[in-house]
Amino acid sequence: MTIRRWDPLRDLLTLQERMNRLFDENLLRSRGPEPLLDSGRFVPLADVYETAEAFVFQVELPGVSEEDVEIHAEVDQLTIRGERRPHETARPDCFHQMERSYGHFTRTFALPEEVDPSRATAQFRDGLLRLEIHKLRARGGHS
Repeated sequence: MTIRRWDPLRDLLTLQERMNRLFDENLLRSRGPEPLLDSGRFVPLADVYETAEAFVFQVELPGVSEEDVEIHAEVDQLTIRGERRPHETARPDCFHQMERSYGHFTRTFALPEEVDPSRATAQFRDGLLRLEIHKLRARGGHS
């Protein structure tokens, strides 16, 4: 039989951790429709902005190789599919802690105006995918 000494500081820290998790979960739920981010699977984060000529997407893909990413640009939407795989040397029976998510992912973005998929450009560097998709009609009357 093992007797463990009572450690009030450890108990307090454990309680604080649980409360933080509870608040985080409730805040995520109240922020709106982001069910993918709270699902426990890998969902790449993205910034999307618009210039006069194009829509620009910056998607975080840490640990994803360029060969594991598929991009489909259509006139009114953009879809990014891929997979983040665990490191080849990692064996699940050896993990002490596993916080990163892995697996297949799909992100689809509706575009507010028509684009020209044939004029899309992509750069993949340091885990960041940058896509630029030109509009059919640039703002300000230019085409």
